[in-house]
Amino acid sequence: MILETQKTDEMPYRIPLNFVGNGKAIKAYGGSLEAWSFIDIDPLDWFSNFQSKALASIGRVFFPIYRMADGEFRFLMGRFFNRNKKPIIKEVASYLLDKSGIRNQDKWSTSWGESYDPALKKNLTEKYISDIYEISKSGMLALYINNNGLNAFTEYNSSVVSFLRSKGIELNSSNYIPFHFPCELLTGNYRSFFYRDRNLLVLTGLNAKKEFRIKNTLEELGAKSVQFIGISSNKSMQDKIDLTSINMPVDVCLVAAGIGASNIINQLKNLNTLCIDIGGLVGCFETPSKSIHGGTFSIGNIIKYSDV
Repeated sequence: MILETQKTDEMPYRIPLNFVGNGKAIKAYGGSLEAWSFIDIDPLDWFSNFQSKALASIGRVFFPIYRMADGEFRFLMGRFFNRNKKPIIKEVASYLLDKSGIRNQDKWSTSWGESYDPALKKNLTEKYISDIYEISKSGMLALYINNNGLNAFTEYNSSVVSFLRSKGIELNSSNYIPFHFPCELLTGNYRSFFYRDRNLLVLTGLNAKKEFRIKNTLEELGAKSVQFIGISSNKSMQDKIDLTSINMPVDVCLVAAGIGASNIINQLKNLNTLCIDIGGLVGCFETPSKSIHGGTFSIGNIIKYSDV
């Protein structure tokens, strides 16, 4: 643990995440990855506490987990300048393109592929803040607030807690975890707890081949059953989902929907179970040899596919 005395929105502790990805996160983030924290806590205890809460919720209570990083922060707070990013000239050019409106000129786009008319952004933002608030009350927000060796997306660190508070969302040690914990939950040493003999529901943009591959991977990981609900590829913040065709019980919901995952997750409340925003990890279920976050997380090359 490292204690910083500068003003840090009441998160003075720096907790090393050396165990994440079996050590791969350290390499991916330039030699260090330290999550900001409200309390001084052992990193493995922090993760274990989160894992226990997630397991205890399965089939019992709605427990949403939503991840937020630079894309989500930018949607809420705008484009911040990262003075520590190298090469700095590239950051300056990118910042000016974004702030000038040359990029994203006619629509508001995300790295996930979502695209929204700027005229709708005010209403979408209000709905988004409401969704985050609901998740913060019943589940966990996995936020990218950390120091890392690459200084990647650290420009938002000092602003997140105060911004959320200004919108009525109180972040604390009970509803905040590091951004990387949900993926660690599903790829780490105890991942089988969340797959083996579980009834899974996957919500993401789908086609026949993608659904086939994801289903096979999850079954290989021990899933008892796998159901799917398709969502739009570029308007997930506005999607309405229909659960009437879903066979119960559902043990774990896996949601890959970009920023709009908050909207999707909150519609799963009546399933009374664990609902996890998995983001790009869905690509690892589709192609198990793939990895995300600089090689930090992967499922492993556990299966070979025939063409479908």
